[in-house]
Amino acid sequence: MLERAQGMTQHGSNVIGRNVSRERYQRGWTQDELVIKMQLLGCYMTRDILANIETRRCVVTDTQIEFFAEVFGIHIQQLFPVTRHFDRKELEFQEPKDRHRHEAKTPLARRRKK
Repeated sequence: MLERAQGMTQHGSNVIGRNVSRERYQRGWTQDELVIKMQLLGCYMTRDILANIETRRCVVTDTQIEFFAEVFGIHIQQLFPVTRHFDRKELEFQEPKDRHRHEAKTPLARRRKK
């Protein structure tokens, strides 16, 4: 889900970007310094990627999350916000309206059906 905020596209799948920025700022590190620390641990990272993560313009991989926690010396859970970002609606499975429309599309499948 993409949401518009202050003229900037933010990626709804990135919930840790603000906390990455906060952790970096609290340590007095520049983006370039954090990128170097990530690279020294073996994580592929550029300043552009980091900027996009911090501003929530891209998703963050599970591997990157592990590296961020390692570099900052914190538990992975500390990168995630305390409040949840989903609504508590129950999702219901709905059958397609025309179930048979999608069946037997190939000649082989039609022959098997007969």
